[in-house]
This record gives sequence, C-alpha cells and structure tokens, in this order.
Amino acid sequence: MVRLTLPSRQVEQDRSMAVIYFVRHGQASFGDRDYDRLSQIGERQSRILGHHFARVAPRIDLMCSGGMIRHDRTAEITRESMGDKAPPIRTLSAFAEYDHVALFRAYLPEFLAQAGDGANTIDDILADHRLLERALRHVLAAWMENRPHEGPPVQTWSQFCDQVSAGMEDLLAGLKSRSRIMVFTSGGVITAVLRAALGLSHLRTLGLALSIYNASVTQLYYRGSGKFSDALLLGYNNITHLEMTGDRDLITFR
Repeated sequence: MVRLTLPSRQVEQDRSMAVIYFVRHGQASFGDRDYDRLSQIGERQSRILGHHFARVAPRIDLMCSGGMIRHDRTAEITRESMGDKAPPIRTLSAFAEYDHVALFRAYLPEFLAQAGDGANTIDDILADHRLLERALRHVLAAWMENRPHEGPPVQTWSQFCDQVSAGMEDLLAGLKSRSRIMVFTSGGVITAVLRAALGLSHLRTLGLALSIYNASVTQLYYRGSGKFSDALLLGYNNITHLEMTGDRDLITFR
C-alpha cells in the first residue's frame, strides 16, 4: 500500500507552515449491526496513536472530529493518551463519512447480478473477505461515476466532495501560521481532501479510498492563502506508530 513520508528537514525549511493531521478512525465494528463503534483493536490503535503524538508532536492547537461515534471515540482515547496539554475536541460535521449503508442499498443489486460465486445477499458478501472487497470497489466506483440506480436518491460523490470542501474552507479560514491541527474522520473524507488538494484522477481516487489504514495519519502542510492548491503532502497513510509495536493484529483496513 502507498505510504509517503518526506524527510523532516523539508519541514524545517518553512517553520511558518501550518499542519493538519488527518486521522482515520480506529477499527470499527464492520459486519456488526452497529458499525459506528470501535472494536477493542480500534481502541488499542487509538491509545497507541495518542502516546505516539505525545512524543512526536507535544503541541496540538486544535482537535476536530467528524462527529460520528467512531470519530469521537478515536479522538477521545487519543486525547486521553496525549496527556493534560491536549486541547478540547471540536465537532465539524462536514467531516462526517458518507452513508455506506445507503450506497450499498443503491448499488449492491447491480453487483450481485454480476458477481456469481453464489452471492445473493449482503450476508453472503460479509462472510467472504475477497467478495466484500470486490463489492466495496464496485459500489464506490459506481457512486463516483454517478451511475443510475433504483431506489431512493443518495448523496452523490460530487455533493460529498462539496461537503468536505466546505469543511476545509471553515477549517482553513481560522488557520494561523504554525498551527497544529488533528482531524479525526474516515477514509472517504481523507480521500476527498487529497483529491481536491492534489488534483487526482478518478482511478487514483478510488485506489486511495480502499487503501487507508485504520488509525493512520495523513499529513498536509498549508502556507500562503490556505487554499487546497497551497497544500503540501508530507505524509500519507502513516502507521509507523502501529508497526513499531510488532503486533500485526493492529494493522487493519476494515
């Protein structure tokens, strides 16, 4: 999987730059009725992340959450593990994830009609990891391409990107030089931010959406006007804090 980290010397060349750490939530309860809840592994991941930030980034000026339960809980555990100097958590609902249940209802019938492999229901898919990954790729691709579907309308990919962009504009409007901000959110939001900041193609965007680790850190630096075009990608999908434990059970996507 792609993980990008630039040498720290490049950061030191411009100390006036502000940095935003986008954190994907810890492992949630995929396959359960209540997905929007951290698993025990997700809580461990969040605690390790907090201890890591206490060492490498002792000054954080603002912590934001997308407002979903898995976002809030990841932020809370991380904050607790960082110590007394961690700031309060602010909710920015623009960084809430898309409704994956609505998307599956809209686009899963098309996948089931094509899949074969004896898959007839969502339970069949949840029971087969490879089939689940295929289904997820199909659903996201159909959504990003705005394919027609039966049933109630869903938030389009374009509308979701506009939602995230509005959240970024809100965040950047108050950004000061040397600010250090943590945003706890989901993979779809992080993907939309990178797409806008880096001008990624549809194919690359889909690849990003499927490859972001739980409790990973994606680091963007901003300078000048604070627009997306001013973004410098310093680190993507970083899980060094988890890898250093030597526990492979902590390395998760779903």
